[in-house]
Amino acid sequence: KSITFIEIIYKIMSVLETDGSRDPFCIGEHCSVKSCGTLDFLPITCNFCKLVYCKEHHGPYTHKCEKVPEPEQKSDVQYESSKPCHICQLTDIVNVVCEECASVCCMSHRILEQHNCKTLPTNQPATKPQLPPPTSSVKGVSLKRKGAKSLALERKVMVMKMKNKSSGPRSVPPEERQFINVIRETSKEPCYYHFSKTWSVGRCIDHVANHLKIRNNNDKVGCDMLVMCYGEQVLPMSEMLAKFTESGDTVILKYVPQS
Repeated sequence: KSITFIEIIYKIMSVLETDGSRDPFCIGEHCSVKSCGTLDFLPITCNFCKLVYCKEHHGPYTHKCEKVPEPEQKSDVQYESSKPCHICQLTDIVNVVCEECASVCCMSHRILEQHNCKTLPTNQPATKPQLPPPTSSVKGVSLKRKGAKSLALERKVMVMKMKNKSSGPRSVPPEERQFINVIRETSKEPCYYHFSKTWSVGRCIDHVANHLKIRNNNDKVGCDMLVMCYGEQVLPMSEMLAKFTESGDTVILKYVPQS
């Protein structure tokens, strides 16, 4: 909503009446986030800490509000925020403990099929689930199996988040983009990328390695290879990434010895 000229004059008069020491042309408030400090003409007050913030930091989680009450946690789900996931070694904002096998999992591997739960039948081959859950940091999500509609909604929300933060070539048309969360084996920070659905796994690896400026000796003999894994499966270089993954999925980038 834009400010009209009359509203500006009214604000100036209000400042003069309430505090004569202030500059009458200093309208608005500075964002309370120390690293920001943006002067916002329409500052927003947090409902919890009662401080003012700009439009980028007014959310309680964006300015890490310390007054937000903790949500009630269900008794059948345990949370482990300090222990890494035993699959990808990622320490998420909230990691969970599987109530079936007691393994610590991140939000991306909390589903039984995603972390190869010991309670699953061993005679069935490991296959890619239809709707694997995306990496998420939302608290209070249950480990129990969810319906297709619930998983589809989680994936949709995650893809929308990736679209705002993803890195990738602008030359790829929006309708051809596939949004993937790439996690390095030596790092715990997720990186969002968009690739073309026609790109091979090898081309995706080259793009990520060039963007992150990490070692990539896949064209040399005798050097460790930089590979992309979906779960525990090493994806073949010549195949298209879209054959194994969908938008919202998480893959792991790591080095393996050349065979």
